[in-house]
Amino acid sequence: MIKFLIIFFIGLIEQIIYTSYLISVDKRQLYLSTLYMFVYMCLYLGIVAYAIAQQNLLLLIIYALSCAIGNFCTIGWENRK
Repeated sequence: MIKFLIIFFIGLIEQIIYTSYLISVDKRQLYLSTLYMFVYMCLYLGIVAYAIAQQNLLLLIIYALSCAIGNFCTIGWENRK
């Protein structure tokens, strides 16, 4: 159960970073977008490698759900500005 919560929160943070990356690319912020992409790829590849090693489809479903929520929250936050 704890690993599902950890995957959920890592996925949420990862998607917030990725959506922020897309926003920074749109604003042409070179260094910030590069930093976001680096952190995003490290988290993304780590999560996918872990889920494959565990051979657990539920981990990927929880990860996908947390990514959707992270995207929703980040775009919502950006639209309020």
